[in-house]
Amino acid sequence: MLKDISAMNPKGHVKLELYNDEEGVFFTKEKKNLVVQSANKIVAEMMADPAKVIRINQLDKGDTAFSPNSESLYPFDLKVQHELKGRYKNDWGELNNKKEFEIEELIDVTTLDKVTVGDRELIVDKDIFLMDASKGKIRFTDAPTEEVTIDYHQINNPYMKIIAGTETVKIDNEIWQRSNVAKNESKTYQVDFRTGKVLFETVQKSIEVSYDYHMKYALGFMALGGKPNASHPNYQPVEFGNSNKLDIDMKNEFPDSRMAIQYPAAISTGATELEPAIPTQPVSTVLKTTDIDVIDTGDSVTKLLKYDLPNVYDTGSGNAGRKLYEIVSIENKTKSVEIDKNNVIISLNTLNKVEVQFKTDDVSIGDKIHIEYRLKLDDSHLIYQLGQSPVVELVSVKHVDAATGEVKPYTIVDGGLKVNEGEVWISNPSTGHITFSSNPTSGAPKVETPGQLTIEYKVNAGTVVKFIADFPKGVPAPTLVDATKSATVLAGQSAIILDYAIAKDDKGAFIEPEITLTSNGATSTLTSGQYTISLDGKIISISGLNDGDTVIVKHKYEKSTHDIYQVAMFDDKVGGKMFNISGIGPVTKDKNTGMRITWMVTF
Repeated sequence: MLKDISAMNPKGHVKLELYNDEEGVFFTKEKKNLVVQSANKIVAEMMADPAKVIRINQLDKGDTAFSPNSESLYPFDLKVQHELKGRYKNDWGELNNKKEFEIEELIDVTTLDKVTVGDRELIVDKDIFLMDASKGKIRFTDAPTEEVTIDYHQINNPYMKIIAGTETVKIDNEIWQRSNVAKNESKTYQVDFRTGKVLFETVQKSIEVSYDYHMKYALGFMALGGKPNASHPNYQPVEFGNSNKLDIDMKNEFPDSRMAIQYPAAISTGATELEPAIPTQPVSTVLKTTDIDVIDTGDSVTKLLKYDLPNVYDTGSGNAGRKLYEIVSIENKTKSVEIDKNNVIISLNTLNKVEVQFKTDDVSIGDKIHIEYRLKLDDSHLIYQLGQSPVVELVSVKHVDAATGEVKPYTIVDGGLKVNEGEVWISNPSTGHITFSSNPTSGAPKVETPGQLTIEYKVNAGTVVKFIADFPKGVPAPTLVDATKSATVLAGQSAIILDYAIAKDDKGAFIEPEITLTSNGATSTLTSGQYTISLDGKIISISGLNDGDTVIVKHKYEKSTHDIYQVAMFDDKVGGKMFNISGIGPVTKDKNTGMRITWMVTF
């Protein structure tokens, strides 16, 4: 028996984008991910049964289109649309003698519904033939010399297909029935399972359609999550490590937040890696001091203004000359005054000699000058080692200033492959070392400037699959959260103002709060007839309140803003196996904000 063993160690990083209708994409964040153990089983099942499908329940809500279709019906589009209808028109001219055509618009056509040449309707499989559906290839019996109109169905989403007959349609929570005629009076609708459209006689609002669909088994969904546990600090990123390899789910996953991954996914070679936050390295220096006695040039009159600074230092491998990094302070001890550092010229700065020149007004013959300065020990602050190698290209290198948050890019020449060209380059591809210029000229800061470096680069390893999922406005859905309001009644007070509006149920009625009143030492629970709720749900009016009474209101409110801390990928819309997970947040997503996740996985 022959046996092959394949080791799969996928890795990658996640990119999050927040967007809205006004600004487009207004926030981006990136981070690495962790692939968990169950990823192996997902890949194994995909290989073992390429035809495997999973059954998924879907609930779509919304309104019909405001304009009718060609059949004078008003469609409500379902999210799963296996096919779409289309119309193609062309006129090859009265001199045309060609019978066979490959038409791009007809690629993956499933049926030719109606074909006309001029005013004449053709008979499919007699006057016109579908020759190759995947190429959009058709053949006419007679070469068309008048305008051709083709109505057709074609594949729109090959991965998902509605299971016919599984739909339940509600309008304002009332169930409607499927029929061959859409009629408001009888509460009936028509449905096209192929194109995922529910059709009504007139415009309809507050529609809910529940249905099942089949999806090819794959790495199908992404989901969002909050803090992994109650003890996790607020607004602190979540980190996952090797101890999480055996995790099978995402803790505190938001209900109904799983969104389908958009297929087909893009594939590329040369793995893109991201180092999102490398702290900058300070220059390695040593602090030195020296005293200089100001003398004359030999004529007893003219001041000598140039003096050497001792620049020899032993780091453990012997004395060696060092360059001056900075002058810290200068004091004229004789006159007890500080000398402005800007008045001192560094006239020579080499490994062999460091020389400074004083301004004639700052010193006199016989003065003792005390200088505190730093020598630069080496250029190690210019060199960084990336996490993955061998490095074949630098894609982008940016500096994020620690004080201002300002982001500035460094100039890269030919992907960083030319040493000493540009402002950063690959100095050792095999080990993943890169080197920065000591004096960038593009406006980027010196690399030792306090902050962080964000480095995107490519390594010669593996194949990259780019998975994308979109979390539109309203996803995750608003959640019901418990709230408690306690108030001590003041004289003349008859209402309690809540911090949050009371939530409503599916029928639009307020969810009844629990209200307790303590008056003169006696506590009672109020009935719905003893209070009223304002139209906005934020004020509860109670008659007969007395000064000093205590009112406690326990109620539910709708939270439409979510703090996203995690994102994960799964093989099913509910339950299923987790493939990978990343602590992407914390990022706040409100009901008017969409979120796009791009997950690049390297195999």
